Amino acid sequence: MLQRSRAAVSPQSKNIAVNNRFGNTGIKNQQGTTVIKYDTLPLDGRTEFRFFEGSSQRNFPLSNTGSDGNKLGVGSTLVVERVYLSLIQISAVTGQITNIDQLTILVTNPNLLAAELSFTIANSDVIKQLPVLSFLPEFNKLAENAVNTSFDFDTQVIIPPLLEYVATLRVPFPITTADSFLRLTIEGSGSIIAPRTTF
Repeated sequence: MLQRSRAAVSPQSKNIAVNNRFGNTGIKNQQGTTVIKYDTLPLDGRTEFRFFEGSSQRNFPLSNTGSDGNKLGVGSTLVVERVYLSLIQISAVTGQITNIDQLTILVTNPNLLAAELSFTIANSDVIKQLPVLSFLPEFNKLAENAVNTSFDFDTQVIIPPLLEYVATLRVPFPITTADSFLRLTIEGSGSIIAPRTTF
């Protein structure tokens, strides 16, 4: 039997192919880049965190989505390759960040470990009920060390321009911690608009 070897599809080529199907044929001509988006919500007793929804109302350092909110601008795309959670502590008195921690919040909070993450683009489910427990290095097959709590997806999800995206984290019981916020960060390769030339 003749065997054919097929090269793995790169995130960039999948990005271009998916956007072509949406009619965004100019994405291949945009500037390729690394894209990191984050949004931060208070640990105020809620049991559902809807990251990126309404994020245009949250300024830096709580969110970096800017005025586009939970949509990417024209010519901008993101291949969601990794995701991680972190704890941000902000002084109620000074408004200054007093601590940022990624590992401790996962290891010490069983309600957060029991949580599930889902992701929608244009009201379509693209990631369903991903257990946060899988972020821990002992369960994460792609973890490179004992403190790696970022989760790398087996299949990259493409966020095309101008489509709303929301990441929903569902926790089994309320988590209330004064002056503390939960941040979700998504990152991967993508594109930004290049009106003249690319580098």
